Amino acid sequence: MSPERPGKKPGILIALVAALPMVALPARAQDTPGDASAPAFGMDPAAPQSATLPGGMSPRAGAPAGPDWRFDFHGMFTAPLRVGFNSREDARPGQSQLVLHAPPQVPDDLETFSHTGVVPAPYAQLNFSYGTNVVVGTASIVATQPSISTGFFDPTSQLGVNDLFLTITPEFGEKTRFFINVGAFSNRYGSPGEYDEGRYGTPLIARTNGVGENVGVTHRLGDFTIAAEQGIQGQTGKPGNGSVPDPSNGFADAGMGASFVQHYHVGGGYKDLAFLGLHYLAAGSQDDRAAQNMPDGRMDIVGADLRLTMKRFGHFYFAASHVDADNPRSIGRVVEILNSKGGAGFIRNYLADDVQNPENPEGSALILGGQYDLSIGRLVSYPVPFTGDGPDIVASVFGMYVQTKSDYVGAPNEPKYDGMKKYKFGLEGTYSLLPWFAASMRYDNVTPNSDDSRQTFAIISPRLIFRTGWQAHDQIVLQYSHWFNGDRVIVRDGYPPVEDRRMPPGPNRVDPDEDMISLSASMWW
Repeated sequence: MSPERPGKKPGILIALVAALPMVALPARAQDTPGDASAPAFGMDPAAPQSATLPGGMSPRAGAPAGPDWRFDFHGMFTAPLRVGFNSREDARPGQSQLVLHAPPQVPDDLETFSHTGVVPAPYAQLNFSYGTNVVVGTASIVATQPSISTGFFDPTSQLGVNDLFLTITPEFGEKTRFFINVGAFSNRYGSPGEYDEGRYGTPLIARTNGVGENVGVTHRLGDFTIAAEQGIQGQTGKPGNGSVPDPSNGFADAGMGASFVQHYHVGGGYKDLAFLGLHYLAAGSQDDRAAQNMPDGRMDIVGADLRLTMKRFGHFYFAASHVDADNPRSIGRVVEILNSKGGAGFIRNYLADDVQNPENPEGSALILGGQYDLSIGRLVSYPVPFTGDGPDIVASVFGMYVQTKSDYVGAPNEPKYDGMKKYKFGLEGTYSLLPWFAASMRYDNVTPNSDDSRQTFAIISPRLIFRTGWQAHDQIVLQYSHWFNGDRVIVRDGYPPVEDRRMPPGPNRVDPDEDMISLSASMWW
């Protein structure tokens, strides 16, 4: 039995936990709350652009603190080997019936609704910052593939210098916090995790990308806090009309115009418990260099979210948003909805099959989603603070729902986007045996189209997590995943990837893998 915590007798739940082998989740790098007087509408632009790591880990970005000028270096990386298993039809002499795919051939494209984040993705972010507690300059380098392991040279996976911005936080007293971001950066609104983008790695309201400004203020009034935020961002360039889409330019679309987004947020909180935010974002393009005869594009996003930081009772988040797209074809990646890049990505995933259709589809989407995380160790150790240095069980429940409305009428064999309903949900639990070892289990269920149950699939993913200590900033994860696929599960194939909607049993149809094994290493600092 584990030793008692100082000043507290073990209760029933503690006894139950202690009766099992000694366990604990890896302590999150951001296990202590931030500035309680300054709740935020979105994530820090310098925070890693990644989902919660296995085991509930949340890497955190840092910045210089104190009156003296200093240099800081922070970052994180995940480097996975991912192998999907399948069988070969009509194997010829010298060919094995077992085939191996790297990466796995499964429905987990980041930009689609079917994305779950179960398949670990390569990612590296290096943040360099210099400044004081009043002004900080940040430059980040990002890559989505380590070049040494790629089977071909993919320039779009080496993002290079991704962010360049100044953050100014003048002192206005203990009750008021004011900040200004100026430069090139991204904002993420609707992130379900307490410190990250949640289990799906998908902001539920919107993400903005560009160069511009973002200003926010919070003020404490007794037990209440009021907050407001505003921002305007644009792009520093667009694909020239003579651009030829190819891998070297990320298949640039010359039909997109120079795009801009403005966003406004107001909200309020009670003590350190609850914060309610209201959001409005408007993105558009009025560029005569976009495709000829194309109407100016506009996307309006209205959303609200509620965050409950209930200390020992866990963290709860819920968001609802409505996206209204009016001729969005010309809008670039200055805005992302559910990881779909710009207006063309939103059309492709939620309004129509044919992005190039001259009718330029119009439509809307209702988005609902949430997540709840609970640490049993933190719950039962109360009133003694729990710092992740002992037994713990962490559970998470999460889900998302989208309903679309579209004026696009496609061919008879194309899906009907008008009134389409999409939903997914998942469960994850993590338990440890030793300070250096934890075990995790995750279950996901995804329905990309409620009118066609054959597209539904489920995933079960047991994981073994190794680390160097209770509160280590590193982990190695060995994972097995099995997909229970419907008869018409759709995956993306090709380069650029497109959805394969051919009906089975066509000989050339992409047959999704059902099993995957991955080994990934992660570290953050």
